[in-house]
Amino acid sequence: MRSPRSPPLALLLLLLSGVVLGRVVRVPSGPLLRVEGTDISISCNVSEYEGPREQNFEWMYSSGAGPAVGVLSTWDNSFTHGSYMERVRSGGIQLQRKGNSEVLLQIHQLRATDEGNYSCSTPSTDATYSGNYLDQVQLKVIADTLRLHAPKGRRTSARNVTEGGSFQLPCQASFEDAATHVHLSLTWQRQSEGSISEVLTLTHLGRLQPGTKYAARYHAGELRVDTAASDTYQLTVDGAQQWDAGEYSCVANTWVQGADGWEKIQEKQVDVGRVEVRPIELKVSIEERSVVVPEGNPFTLTCLVSVDSSVPLITQVRWYHIHSGELHQVPSGPGPDPSAETTITHELLVPQAWNSKEYTCQASAWMLLRNGMWHRAAEGSSPPVGVQVTHQASDLQVTLNISVAPHMAEEPSELWCHMSGAPHLSVSWYFTPSQEDPAAVRPVLLGSLHQDGSLQLGERYQQKLEKGELILSRRESQIFVLRIQWTSEEDRGSYYCSGTSWKQLHNQSWTPAAEETSAPVSLFWVTKDSSIMVDARLIQMVSAAGGTFEMICTVQAQNIPSPQYSVQILLRRPQENAVAVISLNRDGVIRRRQSAVSNTVLEKGKEGAYLFRLYQAQIQDVGMYQCEIVAWTQGGGGAWRMAQNKTTNAVQLEFQTSGPVFNVSARSDSSSVYRGDRSEFWCIITIDGPAVDPDDLAFDVSWFLQRSGGSSVFLAAVDRSAQVRHNQRNSSSELSLERVSDMEYRLRVYGCEQEDAGSHYCTVTPWVRSGEGGWNRQETITSDMTSLNVKMDLLNAFRYPLLIGTGLSLLAGLLSCLIGYCSSRFCCKAPPVQEKRREHRRLMSMEMD
Repeated sequence: MRSPRSPPLALLLLLLSGVVLGRVVRVPSGPLLRVEGTDISISCNVSEYEGPREQNFEWMYSSGAGPAVGVLSTWDNSFTHGSYMERVRSGGIQLQRKGNSEVLLQIHQLRATDEGNYSCSTPSTDATYSGNYLDQVQLKVIADTLRLHAPKGRRTSARNVTEGGSFQLPCQASFEDAATHVHLSLTWQRQSEGSISEVLTLTHLGRLQPGTKYAARYHAGELRVDTAASDTYQLTVDGAQQWDAGEYSCVANTWVQGADGWEKIQEKQVDVGRVEVRPIELKVSIEERSVVVPEGNPFTLTCLVSVDSSVPLITQVRWYHIHSGELHQVPSGPGPDPSAETTITHELLVPQAWNSKEYTCQASAWMLLRNGMWHRAAEGSSPPVGVQVTHQASDLQVTLNISVAPHMAEEPSELWCHMSGAPHLSVSWYFTPSQEDPAAVRPVLLGSLHQDGSLQLGERYQQKLEKGELILSRRESQIFVLRIQWTSEEDRGSYYCSGTSWKQLHNQSWTPAAEETSAPVSLFWVTKDSSIMVDARLIQMVSAAGGTFEMICTVQAQNIPSPQYSVQILLRRPQENAVAVISLNRDGVIRRRQSAVSNTVLEKGKEGAYLFRLYQAQIQDVGMYQCEIVAWTQGGGGAWRMAQNKTTNAVQLEFQTSGPVFNVSARSDSSSVYRGDRSEFWCIITIDGPAVDPDDLAFDVSWFLQRSGGSSVFLAAVDRSAQVRHNQRNSSSELSLERVSDMEYRLRVYGCEQEDAGSHYCTVTPWVRSGEGGWNRQETITSDMTSLNVKMDLLNAFRYPLLIGTGLSLLAGLLSCLIGYCSSRFCCKAPPVQEKRREHRRLMSMEMD
C-alpha cells in the first residue's frame, strides 16, 4: 500500500499563518461530536484550483498516537488501510461525490475507536504548487447514554376519548451528560393514514414549538407539555377533535453546539400510544309522528334533543320544512336560546297552517374553545314529520234579534247580530224603510264592520255616525251590535245583517270564505201623542206678615222618553201681569227675582215634585202662585228639545186676619264701614188695612245680628214702655236704640269692630188698643236682613305703632350716644406712656461701601 504523501513544510506554515495562496481545501470546523452507533458525514471541497474540473480526494485518519492511515480515495483503490478494508467493503465507510469539487466521507455506526483526526487532501493539478492541499477536522465519539421508552402498559393500549375531551401521552427520556453539553429535545408525532404530522416539540433550548397543523390550537392553549418526573414528559391535548385519532410516537434528539450552530447528533423514537376519538352522539327526534290540522289553524311540533358527551356543550335548535327536496328554515322569529342541558325540548308553534309540508328539526352542539371561539362539535337532524292541512267548508250561521226596542220616538234601539262557525268575521247592516214598498225599494246599506276593525258607512249615514246617533260595534268575537241612540219615525222599518267569514292566505292577504244573511226583523211602534199632567197644592198658609208660605208642584209625563223638567214660580196679582219669582232649570240652576233673593227657595224633592218656600212673607207678597213646568227630552245628536209646556193651578197667598196688617223692613245707611266708624240701621213699620190712631199702637222692637256661621246674636231691644235693653258688648263698640218716629226705630253701632259684621234684622211685636181700653198683642213679624261689612283702615291701624316705635328708636339712639361720650371722656383715660427712642439707620450706598 502506498504511503500517504506528506505535505511540504512550507505549505503547513502557510496554513498556520492563515495566509492562503492558490488552491484551498476545506473541511468542517471541529471538533465534531457524535454518539457511538450513529452515522456521520464529513464534507470536503476544493476551490481556486487549476487543471481538470473534477478533482480527486483522499481521506486519512490519525488517532494522534500513531501515524495517519488512509481511509478512502476517489482515484486510488489501494489507498485504504487494512484496518478499514472490511468496513469499506460492507459499506460502513464510503465516499459520496457531491460534485466535481466536493465529496462526503460517510461513516455508519460510529465506534469509539473512530475518534481522532480526519484529514482531506487533493492531488495537485495546478501549474504551480500554491495554496493548501490538505485540511483536517477532529471527531469525538461519546457513549450512547440516551434512554427512551414509553410508560409500561401504554404502548399497546388505546385511549378512547370523547370529542372535545382531553388525553395525555407521556414519554420517558434521559441521558448522561459527560461534560460535553449535550442537549435533549422531544417531539410528539401523529401517524394517520400513512402521513406523519408533528404535534409539539420541546426543543433543545427548552422551548415549545407546535407543528404546522397544530399551531392555532397551541396558541389557543389546547396543547402543553408537563413534567411528571425527572425523566417523564407528558403531552396534554385538550379539546380533542376527530382528526386527533391515530398512532402517536415520541422522538428524542440530542444536540450539541458546533462551530456553525446547533447540530443534531442522535435520534431515537418510541411509540407512546394509540388514540381513538369518539364523536359526540347527538340524537334528534320529533315527538309527533304526524299532524293533521285544519287550514288556518295553529299547530305545534316538539323536538327532543339528547347529547352524550363528557364535556360541556351548548345545544342550538333550528326548524326546517322540506320543499322540492330542499331544506328551508322556518321563519319563526328569533331562534331559541342555546341550552347547556344534555336533554332539551323545543316546541315549534306555527300560528296558521296553509299547506301540507314535512318538517324536520336540526340541532347543533357547540363547544367553547380555549381561545374563546365556538366549535361545532356535532350536528344532527330528526326524521321528517308530515303535517297534513285539511280544507273544511265554513259552517257560518247568522241570526238577528232586537235587544232594545223603542216604544216611542227618541228612545234608543239596539240590534244584535249573532254569528257562529268561523273565527274571522265581518258584518254589513241593511235597512228598508217601512213607509215604502219593500218590493220596489232596494235595502239601504247602513254600514259595515270588517274583520280588521275598520268601519265603512253608507252615504246616507255618514253624518249620523259623526254626531254619535249611529253606533256600530263588536261586543264579543261573534256578536255585532247596531245601536241607534235616538230612534226617529224615519228609522222604523225592516233590518237585517249579512255576515262574512274570512280566511287568510299564505301571503297574509284575506279572502271571503262564506257569506250568510239573517232573517229580517221589524223595528216599529205605534205613534202616541206626548203630554204632561201638572198640579200645585198648598202645604203651609201664612196667617200674618213675617210667616213662611209653602206650596208643592208635581208633574207626570206620558210618551216622553227620559224627560227632564224646568220649573218657574209665577206670581199673579189682580190687574197685573204675571211676575217670575224663582226658577229651576233642568240642570239644577236656580235664578231668583232681584227683590226676592234671600227669602225664596225652590228645590226638587222626589221625582216629579218641586217644593216652593217663601220666608218672612210681607203684604207685597200676597197674590196667586203658579208653577210653569217645561218637559225636555233629548233629540238627535243629544240636543235637548222642549216636548211639552204647562202651567199648574193657582195657589193663593193671603193673611188670615181682619184687622190691620203690619209689615216691617230693615235698612242701613251703608253696607260697608271702616273699623271704628259708626253704623246706623232703621226698622220701618208699615200698616195695610183700616187706619189706626198712632196713640192706639205700641211696639216691642228687637235687633239681632246673624253672623256667617248662621247663629243669631241679640243686640238690643225696646219695649212698648220705652225700656231699652242692651246685650253685653266688647269694650270698643257701643250700641244705642231709639224711636225716631211713630213707625221707625234706629239702631246705632259706635266704633264698629269685626264682630259687628254680618246680617242685621229686627223683629216687631205690635200691640193694638181695643175700644174697651185693653191692649191686644199681635203676631211677631220679622224684617228682611241688611248686611254690614267692617273693613280695616290700614293708616289708622298702623299710625300709633309707627309713632311709638320711631320715638323709642330715637330715644335709644340718643341714650347710646350719651353713654359712649361719657365713657370715653371720664372713664377710659390712661396716663401717657413714654415711648422708647428707636435708633434709625439708613442704608449705605454700595459705592460708598
